[in-house]
Amino acid sequence: METDNNMTELEQMREQMNVFKSHLDEQPIINEQLVRNSMGGKMSWIKKFVWGEIALIPFLLAVMASFHVSMGLSWWLFAFLAVGLIADVIGDYIINRIPKSQLLSGDLVETSQHLAKMKKQRTQWFIIGLIFILIWFVWFCAELILSSKLASGKETLSYFVIGAAVVGGIIGLIIAWLIFRKMQKTNNQIIEQINQISKED
Repeated sequence: METDNNMTELEQMREQMNVFKSHLDEQPIINEQLVRNSMGGKMSWIKKFVWGEIALIPFLLAVMASFHVSMGLSWWLFAFLAVGLIADVIGDYIINRIPKSQLLSGDLVETSQHLAKMKKQRTQWFIIGLIFILIWFVWFCAELILSSKLASGKETLSYFVIGAAVVGGIIGLIIAWLIFRKMQKTNNQIIEQINQISKED
């Protein structure tokens, strides 16, 4: 009788160990799925931001066209700005695009490499954007000063507009830098999560 009880206890312990082992085997899968869901959530705001940029382009171009007409600025300057804005949005879309399937079921190592490449390209694109803004601003100031000399009484207005553009530009650059940093931080967080899962595996 005692032997039967011992056998029963051994069987129960064996079953408990099998259940425990199955839970351990499932744990990495659960962790990986949580990471994948987290990746999708973290990247979603970047996608929404890029689509917001695309939606704003027609409005910005309409405002700038009206401003160029009122200030007597050349259409070459407007064309330069328009091409730059459109190129910037297209670049942002291409750089920040990552297939949903890659986040949900793709190889995590490849996803990590893709996110690292995205960070590098985003940095390069940000620097190119700064150079473009600098060229546009110098051209913009030169045209404003020239137009103010050709039209009497416009000097004060032109210098006021330049001053406002400087202040607005500084604020815009600060905002752009904060958004850029947040995007890079998002990538870093996801890469860190992937590295953590890889270590557990």
